[in-house]
Amino acid sequence: MADNPKKKGRDRELVSEQEHEVAYLMRTAKVTRQKALQAIREAGPNRDKVMQYLGKQ
Repeated sequence: MADNPKKKGRDRELVSEQEHEVAYLMRTAKVTRQKALQAIREAGPNRDKVMQYLGKQ
């Protein structure tokens, strides 16, 4: 279920600065918390763009 009830479908393609999402990004991309947060802020909420920013795709 999406975080926003007005939004239809899933929001898997988005990443936010919520603690569980940052932790997942840290594990999958093998980066520090600071680097993960920086990537989200720089690349935006799109998960693919964040991974590209981190050079992991």
